[in-house]
Amino acid sequence: MSDERYTPVGLGATNFFKPLKLSDKITLGHRGVVAPVTRMRADENHVLRQTTDYTETDDWKKFISDPANKTGEKKRGLAEEYYYQRSQKKGTLIITEGTFISAQAGGCDFVPGIYSEEQVESLTKIASAIHENESYVFVQLWNLGRAAFPNVLKRDGFPYLTSSAECLNDGDEELAKQQALEPSNPLRSATIDEIEQFKKDYINAARNSFKAGADGVEIHSANGYFLNQFLDKKANKRQDKYGSQNYENRSRLLLEVFDSLSAEFGADRVSLRLSPYGTFNSMSGSDDIQETDAFYSYLYDQFEKRRLAGNGPVYISLVEPRVANLLLNEGEGEVEGASNDYIFEHFKGTVVRAGNMALGNQFTKQIVQQNDRTLIAFGRYFIANPDLIDRLENDWSVNKYDRGTFYTPTFKGYTDYPYYKKD
Repeated sequence: MSDERYTPVGLGATNFFKPLKLSDKITLGHRGVVAPVTRMRADENHVLRQTTDYTETDDWKKFISDPANKTGEKKRGLAEEYYYQRSQKKGTLIITEGTFISAQAGGCDFVPGIYSEEQVESLTKIASAIHENESYVFVQLWNLGRAAFPNVLKRDGFPYLTSSAECLNDGDEELAKQQALEPSNPLRSATIDEIEQFKKDYINAARNSFKAGADGVEIHSANGYFLNQFLDKKANKRQDKYGSQNYENRSRLLLEVFDSLSAEFGADRVSLRLSPYGTFNSMSGSDDIQETDAFYSYLYDQFEKRRLAGNGPVYISLVEPRVANLLLNEGEGEVEGASNDYIFEHFKGTVVRAGNMALGNQFTKQIVQQNDRTLIAFGRYFIANPDLIDRLENDWSVNKYDRGTFYTPTFKGYTDYPYYKKD
């Protein structure tokens, strides 16, 4: 089951295993972060499933009977067990999978939300399990926008909203246009009133996250989702104060959302995610790298002004140009001539960097050494290796992930990846 593509590079002797003070209340034990990765283990009401039925199966009993699999015999809910396993290294930062801020912000089945009491109750179990391991949890706040499924929104009684009615053109462009122009729920620009409601939804979602015991929240403004659709001039053709006429207007909504959360809950508990060079969901980050660099330099400057005034963010998470399209395998689709390094010239806070950091660990070693405010997020390899940090520290092999179980509803490929065991 070991991934033959992986070769250790000696991260144990680098900054990777130095503690990092994220805030007055959070000191991380190392620089490895569990990245937000969608797993679709929620129920039809967008509540993360906490069934314990899986613990009665022969496969699970065999799994826990192996002393190498250090999860113990305690029966935990399904999602609780998943996050418990990945937080067992003391001082680990966990960023949850993308979590819908409201029903209108959804449009995809089996993804968690954080706008109902049942959702809060389930997340409370997860936060408690993570804290039991003396680790930390940030909830990623998500709004799909035009990346939603219009038929799902229609079924649930919601319009299909985006920055402006520009169709997705990834994959089957004709199918995307057909969906977007579906007479029963056509894609359209969010009105000012609808934008105001979304801003309230972000506050409510953050409030619920903290009610559940989260240590912080991460505003998802990357990978072609709703807030990113305002940042990107290809997706944003508006002519109002949120339009693409200038950098100020393009960034206005993200900054308003961030400022409202920072004012309400404290800047030391609010972060954000960006993907400057992303192409996923029809973003244009790689079309004009010089323009992308200029716009994001402006955006980083805005957040640095806030940081210097004591208004955060506690970190900025960046998707690397090494992984511009999330559907591709490691090493595919890299944007040539682009780099996130320049953020440190503009923003002096902590930066999380993500994108092919396990197989591409030579790059990981380089960037964690060149700037001591760097955290490294792992997605697919934290899915497949609950003890990934121990494996990195000891130069152990890593499990191969099974992409076929990323979005399936069972515990298989979710809580049953083995811990390291010497041959």
